[in-house]
Amino acid sequence: REEYSKITGFAYVGGACVVNKRLEKVNSVAIIEDTGGFSGIIVAAHEVGHLLGAVHDGSPPPTYLGGPGAERCRWEDGYIMSDLRHTEKGFRWSPCSISSFHHFLNGETATCLYNSPHEDESLPRVLPGKLLSLDAQCRRDRGTSACFKDERVCAQLFCFDSGSGYCVAYRPAAEGSPCGDGQTCNSGRCIVEHENIIPDYSQHTVSYLRRSDETDDYEPFNLTSTSRRS
Repeated sequence: REEYSKITGFAYVGGACVVNKRLEKVNSVAIIEDTGGFSGIIVAAHEVGHLLGAVHDGSPPPTYLGGPGAERCRWEDGYIMSDLRHTEKGFRWSPCSISSFHHFLNGETATCLYNSPHEDESLPRVLPGKLLSLDAQCRRDRGTSACFKDERVCAQLFCFDSGSGYCVAYRPAAEGSPCGDGQTCNSGRCIVEHENIIPDYSQHTVSYLRRSDETDDYEPFNLTSTSRRS
């Protein structure tokens, strides 16, 4: 249907651990469209945000989940949980999204995430922008070439639109894409390239607090843990 033609991702809010055996329905999944040029990366982050309890910025919380919602965060500010991602804010979570994550992770429906991840799985060392040029990313998205190849692409990748004759953008260039002489894109900014590897997060584990059923106190737990083989 026409109203669904521009949808590039779908996920249930707070569905990360929901499996309804009676209805044979699994909500703990997200559907992402990617044209082959890494257009789905930022969409995937947005949909994972939904699975972990975040609503669109500017929206109230769902009645079945509760929580702080995001009415105090403007859609126009352009964080990940908006589709107006025109600046480097599009690579960051709004304060409302972060509050929603804390609410969800401290709730009973998030217990499937309280696991011990395998630490022997390596991350790819090459950033996606090193695998496809800016022109190649635009060819995968629109069948045309990139209009600009400077610092602007880090927040918005402009591709030529043959139908209108204009340059259009709806997503940033992939991380690691060139944006100038000796510079690459990193989190929406054009920075000097030092080394083309993903940072080692094995020593920078993000911790959250969850309520203990035994003591009714809050205890820290790690949502994710990653490591990389040398």
